[in-house]
Amino acid sequence: MAIDVLVQIAETFTLVGVLLAFAIFARLALKAKSTGSFRFQLSIFILIWVVAEVPHIAETLGLISIGSFEDFGLAVHMISMAAFALFVGLRSYGFLRMRPLPTLHPPAPNTRVTGALES
Repeated sequence: MAIDVLVQIAETFTLVGVLLAFAIFARLALKAKSTGSFRFQLSIFILIWVVAEVPHIAETLGLISIGSFEDFGLAVHMISMAAFALFVGLRSYGFLRMRPLPTLHPPAPNTRVTGALES
């Protein structure tokens, strides 16, 4: 019985945390300068992730009954994670691709400055 109460408390804090994350990332998405910016796109993906987690937490708390949608939810989660991996992969492609090394020139010979004071 005490474990059930602890689980309920933990799930309630999780729900509050997820809703706070939703508010933070919604604000970040709205403050982004354009829809093509990394900040906006990442915020939207995290918002979708948060929205996908809320029904699971609400079912654990007994607020809703999902029933036969669990397999559907798993499929949506898998698709969203694949899309997220593709998004991160495409965004970091420029960083990860191999570039040819620049050609190295031989060092210039060390030349001494000569002048009138030299003997």
